[in-house]
Amino acid sequence: MKKFSAASLAIAMTLAVTSNAWADDNEDIMEVLEGYSGGLAQENVAIAENYVLQAGTEFTIFEGSGQDVGWANYRDHHLAPEFAAEHVTFHVYDWSNYTIEVDETLAFATFDIRMEYEVRGEARERDAHGTALLVRSDDGWKIRHLHTS
Repeated sequence: MKKFSAASLAIAMTLAVTSNAWADDNEDIMEVLEGYSGGLAQENVAIAENYVLQAGTEFTIFEGSGQDVGWANYRDHHLAPEFAAEHVTFHVYDWSNYTIEVDETLAFATFDIRMEYEVRGEARERDAHGTALLVRSDDGWKIRHLHTS
């Protein structure tokens, strides 16, 4: 018969609790990423902004070779005009195949992006990739930085 010490039991319980916490973090982060990309798919900045750091220059995004610093700047000078453009219509905007890594208050994720859209009546499609950096805030996980290309 094998004997387990109190220390062994404590270690095993800590690992079990930690594994569950990491799994919860991964689920929470996936919900943030899905919520944000869902807001973009609906062309609704009010939904998307629930998932990002909104104050000042806390949020950054690099799209291809472009960059925006600050959620308000990105929202007002990139997203809003793009969503208002009559010559561009998105049919599919979907993020998938997430890989998530968490370290206490910081996380990063990589993902695939599928886009199907029309520009001036011409059908187009594009597959891309993205990286997200997220921070744990008092309100849960929030996107701090995005890089898509």
